[in-house]
Amino acid sequence: MAQSVIKLQSSLMREYYKYFSKYARGKTPDKKVAWVTAFTPVEILEALGISYYYPESYAAVIAASEKEQPLLAKSEQCFLCRDCCSYSCCIEGCLELEDGPRGTPPKPDILIATNNQCNTLPDWWNILSARYNVPLIVIDYPGESVPRERAFEYVNAQHTDLIARLEELSGNKFDKDVLANYIDKSSESVYWWKKVAGILPEKAIGATTLFDDISYLITARCDPDTAELYKALYEEAEVLPETDKSLIPLFWLGYPLWYHPDRYLSECLDGFRICGSNYITWWDLDYCGNDVYEKLFSAYNYTFLNLLQETRTERLTELIKTSGAKCAVTLHNKSCKCDFVSAKDIGIPQAELEIDMIDRSFLSVEKAKKQIDLLKETICTQ
Repeated sequence: MAQSVIKLQSSLMREYYKYFSKYARGKTPDKKVAWVTAFTPVEILEALGISYYYPESYAAVIAASEKEQPLLAKSEQCFLCRDCCSYSCCIEGCLELEDGPRGTPPKPDILIATNNQCNTLPDWWNILSARYNVPLIVIDYPGESVPRERAFEYVNAQHTDLIARLEELSGNKFDKDVLANYIDKSSESVYWWKKVAGILPEKAIGATTLFDDISYLITARCDPDTAELYKALYEEAEVLPETDKSLIPLFWLGYPLWYHPDRYLSECLDGFRICGSNYITWWDLDYCGNDVYEKLFSAYNYTFLNLLQETRTERLTELIKTSGAKCAVTLHNKSCKCDFVSAKDIGIPQAELEIDMIDRSFLSVEKAKKQIDLLKETICTQ
């Protein structure tokens, strides 16, 4: 009998957090521990029996628990300006105070950072490396700026080196068939997630559900329970009522607001419905290729955030078109100065909000509401 959505969610969360200090004082993980950034090829870590944790994801949990402000203040007091990435500030405060809704993650034996998301993360990981005095591996993904054949050789050499170093760390022997199995599990999780996200424009599935449940695709995409969870979510969504087509379809462009109960400004969106979001597509990794090495290269070199601006614009425009959105709320995120989710030339009206995904003190709800009301007036007069 298939497990329920709630049981699958609980099981995945329990497994991920079982060694966090609040619930496991005195216990030590039975595997070596890596801290990784969001687009790390974790299938390699799974194949070599290494546990891994995502500080960025834990920062989101901290903000959702309304615990981020003291941690941001502590980080600023110590050494990080509050204008830095709020993920890094939040976690650094957590580590300084040894405090968080679930305590602190197990101490890392190794740190792995990638630049296929943003260039801030390797700099933050240098701070963590100094804190814990552990090795740091930074994987450089050139993306579309380098021809595919040359890029594959360059990236594959780094993946091969990663495997060798993690073999030494873990004491385990690399098995290509085991890696292939984990890649297949990740691919299945992505497949069912895309089915769930694709039903958003048609069914009354809440954006909050998608913003929260994508976390399993980040932290546990290799786990077969993740694919089962998304399959169950899709089956539930299929029988939901049709979405209310009298509401203005709106595209949410940028991060969820982790500190908000609904993960978006629901109090400002009367008369709108969220019909799409680029964030929920960022982990639609494409494991295409003839062997495990090419599949990992394809998935992690060509993440959405690592594509050229022209390609991102094309994909974003197609996403918006498919969603049926008539307008967008676009977040100019304090933490993301490079504005890598640039909304240029998307072809629909936008309300551009100065905001942050972690730091609630940066948000002026009154100002945001005025901007969204103006957007609504623009749409209604067209």
